[in-house]
Amino acid sequence: MSFTETNQPASAAGKRPEILIVEDDPAVRRSMQLLLNGQGFDVRAYASGGSLLADIATSRAVCLIADYRLDEGNGIAVLTALRQSGWTLPAILVTAFNSVQLQQDAREAGFAEVLEKPFKEHALVHAVNRAARA
Repeated sequence: MSFTETNQPASAAGKRPEILIVEDDPAVRRSMQLLLNGQGFDVRAYASGGSLLADIATSRAVCLIADYRLDEGNGIAVLTALRQSGWTLPAILVTAFNSVQLQQDAREAGFAEVLEKPFKEHALVHAVNRAARA
C-alpha cells in the first residue's frame, strides 16, 4: 500500500482503505469516524461487536479499532471472533481501563497496539496508518 504526499493511505486501485470501528459510545464512535474519514479512510462504525460480526462487508477492512469495554462483551472477544472467521489484518484496542494484564491479553489476542483513552487524535491516526501499511 502506498501513501500520498499528505501521508494518507492510497490503495493500488485508488480506493480509500476501509477501517472498522466498534465503540459503544456514540460520541466517541462518531468522533473517530470523522477523524479517520478526514485522513483518507472509509470507515464502517458499529455500536456493538454483534453488529460488526453480522456485517459480511468486514472482510474488506484493512484495520479494526475496538473499544475494550462494550455494552455487549469486549473488543478482545470481537477480534477473536473475526480471527476465527479468517480475518488476519491488524487491530488496535482502545481502552480507559489499561493495565499490564490487559496489554498482555490484547497482544495474545492479536492486537498490534493498545491506545489508552483519552488519546490524542494524532496517536490514533499514526496507529491506523501503521496498521494500514502492515
